[in-house]
Amino acid sequence: MPRLTALALLLATSALAQSPDVKSYVLQNQPAIFREFHDLVALPNLHGDLPSLSKNAQHLKTLLARRGLNPELWETPNAAPLVFGQKLVPGATRTILFYIHYDGQPVDRSRWHQPDPFRPVLRNGSLENNAKIIPDFQTLKNFPPDWRLYGRAAGDDKGPIIAFLAALDAINGAPASNIKLILDGEEEGGGLGLSAALLTHRAQLQADVMVFLDGPQHPSGQPTIYYGARGGTRLDLTVYTAKTGMHSGNYGNWMPDANVRLAQLLSSMLEPSGKVAVEGFYADVLPLPPDAWKLIDSVPDDSASMQKLYGVGGTDGAARSLQEGLNLPTFSVHRLQGGELGGVIPASASAEIALRLVKENSAKAMQDRIIAHIRKQGYFVTDVDPDVVTLAAHPKIAKVKRSPLPNAAWRTDPTNPQAVFLTEALRSQWGDRLVRLRTLGGSLPAMPFISALRIPVIGVALANYDDNQHTDDENLRLGNLWDGIETLAAILLKK
Repeated sequence: MPRLTALALLLATSALAQSPDVKSYVLQNQPAIFREFHDLVALPNLHGDLPSLSKNAQHLKTLLARRGLNPELWETPNAAPLVFGQKLVPGATRTILFYIHYDGQPVDRSRWHQPDPFRPVLRNGSLENNAKIIPDFQTLKNFPPDWRLYGRAAGDDKGPIIAFLAALDAINGAPASNIKLILDGEEEGGGLGLSAALLTHRAQLQADVMVFLDGPQHPSGQPTIYYGARGGTRLDLTVYTAKTGMHSGNYGNWMPDANVRLAQLLSSMLEPSGKVAVEGFYADVLPLPPDAWKLIDSVPDDSASMQKLYGVGGTDGAARSLQEGLNLPTFSVHRLQGGELGGVIPASASAEIALRLVKENSAKAMQDRIIAHIRKQGYFVTDVDPDVVTLAAHPKIAKVKRSPLPNAAWRTDPTNPQAVFLTEALRSQWGDRLVRLRTLGGSLPAMPFISALRIPVIGVALANYDDNQHTDDENLRLGNLWDGIETLAAILLKK
């Protein structure tokens, strides 16, 4: 028995000695990794800008080719190219498909604290802490973890692309599993490319599990894995009171104000506590099952610190905690528009009602509930602009347009063997620091893959929670890039 124990110890020590030292690799190669990151962020990548996105795709193809990933560009007319790469390992028993997107949200340059969101700026910390610009990084040898690179798509989602490629370099291009990678240029607003690829290249995409590298980490700043994400849908609502606006002095107290009508209608949909008052809004979800509560309660939320950070004086009362709220559907108004200059009573007012949905919800059923509520408030509901005859025939009129392409929610059971595999891979690197989320708050295009490939999907969040994704001054904390490389290396090396 002692001889067996000694042999086992010898084998373990030998394996440890042969295992790549990823942390040392990152420390020694920070300048090269950062330059590759900087150059990728410098490429304009606004969603829908097909010429710019094609340049991104060509650049990414070159980066994949350097790693022996045999890249291909999958092109569809009037769509951004998808970049596909793979590394097949002889004898591997598992195939992992990674998804990352390379397109970015629109920018309002006037709101950025730099001349151009596509001229990345390196700072020695965050803007909120008055960090200074590092003007010349070419001669630097070290890039401290609290430094940040500011530029569109730095956190969402070009940082994870570089982290993945650097992780492959750090393990000498030798993963334990077959690796497939798809880089999407249409995540931020949808498009034709992904659906076409799933029809044409389904066999090439087949895998045992899919990993989405998107979304911010938990606000604790700890490594984060998530087992699902919310979907979403939208209703465009317009309230009408007349065929045209009228002088407020001549027709006040006679003609109804469309702005007021819209405000009253929207407020009827919410209780003072913040809970949605639409009948059946939570019926598909509540009560949450015991295993959901167990996972929710394990998340180290610090609401007081987040309120201080974001200047939130009081939280919404729709849920008892942030995590409970992430596992419920939400109702929000993303846009309000009505009125005109010149002392005029508005004849119409509009709102965009946005719903975030969880796996148990049907987008159509949730839309139906909102429309039924509008009717209960005495409104005649139409889906076209009403003419004068229609306006005169109904005391209250609302036009409702449904979102044509709802984004479906998804969730993988954390006890699924592939979910357990990935959780264990991250725990081997981060131990009890790992935060496990039942549901990510944002939306990801996972359902097309789930439907086409019939495989489980897991998400790994690498970006800092305060990366300002989708808004001005987007950034990536460099410590998240360095840690992200170690995170992905742990997955790539796991047997």
